Amino acid sequence: MKRRRVFVVEDEPIIATGIARKLEQLGYEVAGSATTGDAAVRALVASPPDLVLMDIKLEGPLDGVDVAAEIRKKLDIPVIFLTAYADEATLERATLQDPLAYIVKPFTDRELFGAIEVAMHRHELHLTLREREKRYRMLSEVLSDFAFCISLAVDPENDVLEWSAGSLESVLGVAEDSFRSIEDIFYLISPDDVAAVRDLWGRFREGRSGAMEFRTIREGGRTEWIKVDGRVESSGAGRATLYGALKNITDLRVTERRLEQREFEWSRIVQTMRQGLWVGDADNVCIYANQALCDVSGYSREEIVGNNSLGTLLGGTDELPHELQLRTREGERRTVLVTRRQICDENGTPRGSFSLVVDVTRQRHAMDVVQRSARKLEGVFHASPSPSLLIDAATNAVLDVNEAFTRLTGFDRDAIVGTGGFGLAEYEDLEDLNRMVSLLKERASGPCRIRLRKKDGPPASFAAEVREIVVDDEQLQLLILSPE
Repeated sequence: MKRRRVFVVEDEPIIATGIARKLEQLGYEVAGSATTGDAAVRALVASPPDLVLMDIKLEGPLDGVDVAAEIRKKLDIPVIFLTAYADEATLERATLQDPLAYIVKPFTDRELFGAIEVAMHRHELHLTLREREKRYRMLSEVLSDFAFCISLAVDPENDVLEWSAGSLESVLGVAEDSFRSIEDIFYLISPDDVAAVRDLWGRFREGRSGAMEFRTIREGGRTEWIKVDGRVESSGAGRATLYGALKNITDLRVTERRLEQREFEWSRIVQTMRQGLWVGDADNVCIYANQALCDVSGYSREEIVGNNSLGTLLGGTDELPHELQLRTREGERRTVLVTRRQICDENGTPRGSFSLVVDVTRQRHAMDVVQRSARKLEGVFHASPSPSLLIDAATNAVLDVNEAFTRLTGFDRDAIVGTGGFGLAEYEDLEDLNRMVSLLKERASGPCRIRLRKKDGPPASFAAEVREIVVDDEQLQLLILSPE
């Protein structure tokens, strides 16, 4: 174990020699010594020790208290003051330098050893707590726009903001120094939400934790959404500590509202899809999941939405090949097919993405049926001049494609078979997804216009129709395409 290095500042050479001898006998390493304040500062800055034994009374322009102040500015070294006597004013100055111990001369070996070990333990604890606070601040800044710690008193006027991280202005639109009390914040909150926010603040003062979303009114009447989350810890003596965070969630709310505005167009369809649907925002946070995804994963919609849940379900990977292992809520592994597409705005800027997830257990059985019945399909499918896909009616997974389809799209058979049927569509604001789902799910009567991806070049439009066929008692779908 490395010996602790102790530096001695003492203007009496005989006493300094005696202290050094005691330190060596106790197992410490003497890092050096100095008899004046100036010499001590130079030596300590040049080679910082683990601890300083500092005589308060030193001859010269700098006494021990002055040296401790210089050390505190430049270094982070614990100081133990040595004193035989000192006037009240000097002791008061010494206390301001936050020494970790005092030793009154003369002292025994046991007193010296105990003071050093206690001082080092307190210093190491202080460093650990400071590092934890630094990490907490950094984490708070990452997870929120503004994090804070408030010491709550019985009288609200005696509340103290212990520390904060981030920008309150980015959340509320007003500089932090313009607030005199919590009451000033209520003037910025939408009148419809003031009562609820006051109720939450009252719960904080009662020692209860909580969270909520509320609206603020900005200049020009613009509304922005804020999320507040607070945790209260009791510290006794009528005080408690509130750890809280504020985050501007307006962008997320706008995305949700856009989704809600489109709900009447496609919610009925996606909720009845046999494939799981996961929709994420630009930060890859789930904002929508349909019932099929809940069924295959075992998670409720509330557990999926609001998290990077697809990465969790698929083992944390962003790479989405055709076949992956999905981890269910019960810890089971299921083999699924995943097709992922980005959602872009009119300028081509990604706004989010969505993924289609299908359990392939049923699909594999259907593929076995197709392989066993290849001869039966030869005339109506493989030899057909019309580009066609054979799709499992239960899962909408592609079981086979004919040669006319591969020539038309440029995709090899192996690149298509085993993927989700919906994954072939070129999605644009979900319109193409709706058309494809309507075609496969609702058996649209007559031809339906859809856009499909091609291996090279832009997507192409086709007139498509679905015919239901039965092969070995299995219900399949034949999707026949006609270029427009």
